[in-house]
Amino acid sequence: MNAFLAELGKKLAERWVSLLVVPGALFVALAAAGSALGHRHALDRRLLGRAVEELATHYDRRPVSAVLLFVAVLAAAAVAGLLARALGTVVERAWLISGPAWLTGRLVRRRQDRWTDAASRAAAGRSAAAEESAADRAALAEERNAIALTRPARATWIGDRLRGVGVRVHAQYGLDFPFAWPRLWTLLPEACRNDLIAAREALAGAATQSGWGLLYLCLGVVWWPAAAAGAALMLLGWRRGREAAANLADLTEATVDLYAADLALLLGVDLPSGHVTPAVGRQLSERFRKGA
Repeated sequence: MNAFLAELGKKLAERWVSLLVVPGALFVALAAAGSALGHRHALDRRLLGRAVEELATHYDRRPVSAVLLFVAVLAAAAVAGLLARALGTVVERAWLISGPAWLTGRLVRRRQDRWTDAASRAAAGRSAAAEESAADRAALAEERNAIALTRPARATWIGDRLRGVGVRVHAQYGLDFPFAWPRLWTLLPEACRNDLIAAREALAGAATQSGWGLLYLCLGVVWWPAAAAGAALMLLGWRRGREAAANLADLTEATVDLYAADLALLLGVDLPSGHVTPAVGRQLSERFRKGA
């Protein structure tokens, strides 16, 4: 048990250092440099060099003060890391926002109008199969799917991509996804679970990257290069978030496709066709909901 606890503590410490202290220490260092340089001398390397030399000279013969400074930097780095993760949670909620209507209604309607127009053109392409080539019809469908796989109901692409999993699963299998998923999760093999967990962590990591971007934007108030770095981090975080959301949605939907029948059989439901039909899915959903 002692060896297990020691190994667990080691892994937690490594994770703490990699996720919080290292990026936090970089932020603290840049914050100190930005405070010393300001906007006017933002890229003055000589001024920065002199400031570093003065700091080194000041603590050269004060080892106790140097140790205390080191501890203070580590603490500030950890605080910055925790703050970035908290801001990342806020960013993720903004990506998945579903209301209120007065805040998101206009964005949702705009996305719905775009999707409806693209869906109409895709349907027209299918009906005019003789005139339209297969490549043209595929391009029209891809244009529609680039907006959303189902009719938009969220203000963001990421929100609709993840919401679309439940909509598509219900349409295909009749399963009420929020109630079916916890039951399905319990019978998944470990490899499948790990893939889903990694995909979820990738989405959270992308949001945290945008959280760091927000911190750097705040630092940009006193040092303008930090604002540029913050904007870049937020953009990269958003792109990573889209990729992570698409991967998580694909893996989740694939999991239902592969294991929904196993769940039905495990619950004693016969599958004459060999797969879950909408009728079977509705029957299972009634059991899962328990009148809720």
